[in-house]
Amino acid sequence: MWDISEAADRIHGLTHGLSIANSEVRTLTADTDSGKDAAAALAARLLQASRESAGNTYLTHKGFPEHICHELTSAHKIGGVMFRPGDLIVPLYNADGELVNIQLISGNGSKCFLKGGQVKEAYHLIEGGGSSIRRIWIAEGYATALTIHHLTGETVMVAFSSVNFLSLTSVAHNKYPGYQLIIAADRDLNGSGQERAETAAKACQCDIVLPPVFGDWNDALTQYGEESTRKAILEALKPHNASPFDTMSEAEFTAMSVSEKAQRVREHYRDALAVDPNGHLLSRYESGAWKVISQSDFARDVAALFQRLGAPFSSGKIASLVETLKLIVPQQQNPARHLIGFRNGVLDTRTGLFSPHCKENWLRTLCEVDFTPPVKGETLETHAPAFWRWLDRAAGHKPAKRDIILAALFMVLANRYDWQLFLEVTGPGGSGKSILAEIATMLAGEDNATSATIETLESPRERAALIGFSLIRLPDQEKWSGDGAGLKAITGGDAVSVDPKYQNAYSTHIPAVILAVNNNPMRFTDRSGGVSRRRVILHFPEQIAPEERDPQLKDKIARELAVIVRQLMQRFSDPMSARTLLQSQQNSDEALTIKRDADPAFDFCGYLEALPDTNGMLWGTPILSRASHVRTFTMPISYTWRLMAIKIPSA
Repeated sequence: MWDISEAADRIHGLTHGLSIANSEVRTLTADTDSGKDAAAALAARLLQASRESAGNTYLTHKGFPEHICHELTSAHKIGGVMFRPGDLIVPLYNADGELVNIQLISGNGSKCFLKGGQVKEAYHLIEGGGSSIRRIWIAEGYATALTIHHLTGETVMVAFSSVNFLSLTSVAHNKYPGYQLIIAADRDLNGSGQERAETAAKACQCDIVLPPVFGDWNDALTQYGEESTRKAILEALKPHNASPFDTMSEAEFTAMSVSEKAQRVREHYRDALAVDPNGHLLSRYESGAWKVISQSDFARDVAALFQRLGAPFSSGKIASLVETLKLIVPQQQNPARHLIGFRNGVLDTRTGLFSPHCKENWLRTLCEVDFTPPVKGETLETHAPAFWRWLDRAAGHKPAKRDIILAALFMVLANRYDWQLFLEVTGPGGSGKSILAEIATMLAGEDNATSATIETLESPRERAALIGFSLIRLPDQEKWSGDGAGLKAITGGDAVSVDPKYQNAYSTHIPAVILAVNNNPMRFTDRSGGVSRRRVILHFPEQIAPEERDPQLKDKIARELAVIVRQLMQRFSDPMSARTLLQSQQNSDEALTIKRDADPAFDFCGYLEALPDTNGMLWGTPILSRASHVRTFTMPISYTWRLMAIKIPSA
């Protein structure tokens, strides 16, 4: 490569001898007529005037405060971005080692190249420390390259963009013949970086390693630390093991015991098999989720492995091998309750972090949409129009009611069972109640939701079916009438007894949000206030006309789920604000009206007025008489009878 001073001398004529003053702010643009040569000249001048020092603001933020780098000594404006003294300079060189451009990086991460300067097939090289391994890394960004170099000690080429992967792998092959090429690609939400890395890898026969987080390897270093990230890199470098059925002979396989054969089948599936807790159903990990395998289909797949080797088999041998395999593979665990699975990764609802899929999450289903990054000015109204139309209609176009519905959805999303509340959605058929239940299921995750009846909550035997779920839906329960003892215990955070079949009974907490969806409110005989303190009624009064209903509404809302989740977490960054909204709904006029319509005794009490003197109604006795209708004790009975007589529904 040229010495900086030599480069400056060679292009001095191109710049007309202009000097750079520290106090001067310049707008740097390459002369369009001179093109790349003028950009190279400007790059050389800036590099010559730079200073080398450690403690750069950008690199300190990235975890490399001691790295010595080139920094600006004067302020400069490029592409509308003002770069100040102390900002980072990263030089770019072509395949011949000639300086062709620079990248400026400000303390806050803003980046610019010189206008007209070469970027394609240009790179910055971070020399390795004399490693005996003949390996060259190609990274997308400078901080990523420093991370790879720091963790491996090997040579890294900075491509500056995934668009440059293809051309730079060709340069690397010519410059370093016989070296192994590794592309340290970024893991982008939209997959663009991965796709370009795969294209380059196929064209130049090189390997790809992706970070265990969305972002780059520097993000992984920041999130997981040096030791874990180095381990992740080494894991990613390991070649995929070939199937043992590609290398074994028929004689070797036939001579094995059943357990050894089962182990080879497990290796063939790359440890992506698991069995349910009861030991009956096999599942395979595919694209982020564990899918149950049909027993007959799996038996045929195993038989095909025998046939590949030409080994003899029978249905009995296959069945014996499969049963033995179930004893070897791990047991499935309960899905991680705080995770929502998307096609391109999983969202942690506790932290808001989005991360790649992992077998250990034990998710069984995914939301069949991609999680997308937030956009500037994102709102529900503009970026989730289908959800917004449903929400606004369900709320009767009332902003306060919209907020309460959103608070209820946040309660499900964040699994705030500890608020000691349960949700009951009422309204006529076709008012949007079932859509709320579907949205709640999406937010909780299909794996984490189950349907039950109120009797399920009350019965120790049936409660066993509720263990491990974070959302319990109670559809169409309005005909039930009882004191809700089990419901009160579960929502109150008390331990409840569980008596599963063929197992010992035990006590446990059921940390789940309960959502009842009914045309009419449930009727409770509890008068202690235990149910009322926990019950949040959401009434959807408007019945949508059949011609206005959208049969695709659920699917449309599912595609907007990423926006909905982000907006809920942003709207209720203080979770207690959601709880306050739900508590305010408990005693709202709407909720009281619904309770009075459902419970004649409750409705009757609404007409009573406390008097300061003892000149009101007499208390009375349980004995019915002509005067019963004017006695406090028996008047509710008369009131109920009159309601029935005039055919006013009491529920």
